[in-house]
Amino acid sequence: MTDPARLTRLEAKVLAREVLAHHRPGRAYGLGCLKNLDRPMRAQVFCAAHPGEHLVVKVFAPAFAEKARAQAARQRAVAAQMHEGPWRAPEVLFFDDVRLVLGMAYAPGPSLAELWPQLPAEKCELHLEAAGSWLAALHRPTLEPRKLRPRGQLDWLAGRLRRAQMDGDALPDIENFSRALAGLEALFSEARGLPAPRAVTHRDLHLANLVSAEGALWGLDFENDAPDAPYRDLVALLIDALASAPEPDAPRFAAALARGYGDEITAPAARLFAQRAYALGTWARTPADPSLRQRARLKAAKMILAADKPLF
Repeated sequence: MTDPARLTRLEAKVLAREVLAHHRPGRAYGLGCLKNLDRPMRAQVFCAAHPGEHLVVKVFAPAFAEKARAQAARQRAVAAQMHEGPWRAPEVLFFDDVRLVLGMAYAPGPSLAELWPQLPAEKCELHLEAAGSWLAALHRPTLEPRKLRPRGQLDWLAGRLRRAQMDGDALPDIENFSRALAGLEALFSEARGLPAPRAVTHRDLHLANLVSAEGALWGLDFENDAPDAPYRDLVALLIDALASAPEPDAPRFAAALARGYGDEITAPAARLFAQRAYALGTWARTPADPSLRQRARLKAAKMILAADKPLF
């Protein structure tokens, strides 16, 4: 292994087979690569198939040891919380701390990312409502009443703008970014101190991390264990849905997520601030020369920013 931050598919398969031999002795597993990208990666993910069992095996590069341990610990906690019913998370079957190999239960179904481009409009709304309900189930055990403290988010966005202006760290459409940030600043005094709960969030939620299988919706790829604003997850999911849809509709998609999530605590002005702040965060992370996917996500973020009232 020459690069501690990357694993080839072959290197990862060797480690996966060693760990499977220890935890599933006497069984021979076929390994199919779930990411289907034949290049060195920070983590390689396989479906391990045997006539008596299917499971998912994720192999992390050595440089991401702490990330691997954090994911194993957080997923154990979430799986214990969401182990039955319609909103689920895969059980952790084993974790090899030396080889950095995580074994998880397999959810045998398509992700929402796979389903999304072919869904008719009414099915889109049903799946987004289910996604909102799954997200509420994830947040609910750690949800705490708080007041909105937006200064940190505003300062981060302002710092990103300054770097782009002074250091040549370019942003796409920087003038309109600046105007959008000024509009968010104008909401500061109205939104500050309003009810806005916090919870332990996902922080990397997109359609590919939600799988429809066995009559349930399964969430994947947990790591974060710190409290954060729930609207970070809601806006991230809305941006991904808009960027992936043949006919994106921000008000309709957000309304479906909101029906499923059922927020009865966050004040309307705090919701508006949050949706704009996290949409602007996506814009701030977009490079000056974005890929097609990044362009689609930026377009989705601008749809959210254009809304003059809370979408959720």
